[in-house]
Amino acid sequence: MDVTRRTLLRGLSAAPLAAAVGGLALSSTAHAAGSEFRVKMRDRPKRGSIGYTYPQMIAGLARALPAAPLVAEVLRNADRRAVVNHRWPAGGKPDRLKYSFGWDPEKDDSTTPWWYPQGITTSYDAYHGPIPGTNTDAEKRAVLVSWYGKGANAWQGARITFVDVTAPSRPRYRHVLLVEPRKLSDRPYDFQPAKVHAGGIAWYGDRLYVADSEGRGLRVFNINQMFRVSTGGVARHYYGYHWRDKKYYALGYQYVLPQSRAYDNAGTQLTYSQVAVDHTTPQPSLLVNEFAGGGSSRSIRWNMNPGTSSITSEEAVEERSFELPKVQGVVSVNGTYYFSVNDDDRPGAPGLLYRCPVGSSKPKKRGKLSFGPEDLSYDGDRNGLWGLGEHPRKRHVYVVGR
Repeated sequence: MDVTRRTLLRGLSAAPLAAAVGGLALSSTAHAAGSEFRVKMRDRPKRGSIGYTYPQMIAGLARALPAAPLVAEVLRNADRRAVVNHRWPAGGKPDRLKYSFGWDPEKDDSTTPWWYPQGITTSYDAYHGPIPGTNTDAEKRAVLVSWYGKGANAWQGARITFVDVTAPSRPRYRHVLLVEPRKLSDRPYDFQPAKVHAGGIAWYGDRLYVADSEGRGLRVFNINQMFRVSTGGVARHYYGYHWRDKKYYALGYQYVLPQSRAYDNAGTQLTYSQVAVDHTTPQPSLLVNEFAGGGSSRSIRWNMNPGTSSITSEEAVEERSFELPKVQGVVSVNGTYYFSVNDDDRPGAPGLLYRCPVGSSKPKKRGKLSFGPEDLSYDGDRNGLWGLGEHPRKRHVYVVGR
């Protein structure tokens, strides 16, 4: 789909929102003198690749690699099958469960100790509905899950799993490696694994926002700038440009998604642990929450531009603090906040869903979630919350009612 039509669709879907929610106003924790929480957009690496911006390096890769595939191609080429409503561990089934799937039983995704799932977002976040596309690809629905490499795989960075849930009874998926472009002196345009925890992700329009808790900010990946790389030969053990055969590899992955920009802390320091899209504010917004070991956690909000998929201003438009520690995921819907939290009162127990109504700062228990609950994402089409578990053999992806 061309950018003009995609932009129009996003604008049309967002336009009636203010009326639909009665002109819901953001919290007035107000900032007449400007918010203390600010971000600054960065379009080039902090080190290395001196003199080159991310867009320049991505353009260089585009000249060397096959045409960038759209999300629909990745979904069509899904090489793994998920299992719907497979068995839950004793006592681990969430309350108000609407739908769930587990990872391919013939692969190691559900058991591996080297990759841990963390963030979740959907095509509803991205487009306030299904994925716009061509005549053959329109109306697809997808779930994206982030994983970070752990232990022996820590050096491999992070990956995103694209799950096709258009047919909910038979979801299929494929992993895509996140990479950071690079260009050194007169060498070819290249890339390396993007080393990021990816604890939270939010897909909005053409961009995927990834929480960078160690870098204290957001990394951004343009979802329409993926590249197809070679998978034969040295593929499983090599990434980037290979001098001998002049091909690109990505540790065995067929697709890579390069970083296109970043938003760094520019004001009061905040640990960017989770990130979510909110379509129920008059202007679509991006909600960032931090993981705090004790006391309260902070939620900060920035307005988004539906036409460019970017943050509209460096200054946050809302700052809130909630009396709830160890938050793993957060979303807001019509001013009500929902949190996924580990149950510290019962070690080894399933996680908990908390809800905080409009005007309050004291969330209340709403029900049980999976073991090891992580990020959350609101799906208006299902009127529910997507969540997921991170622990081996307990890695369900699911939707619960609010």
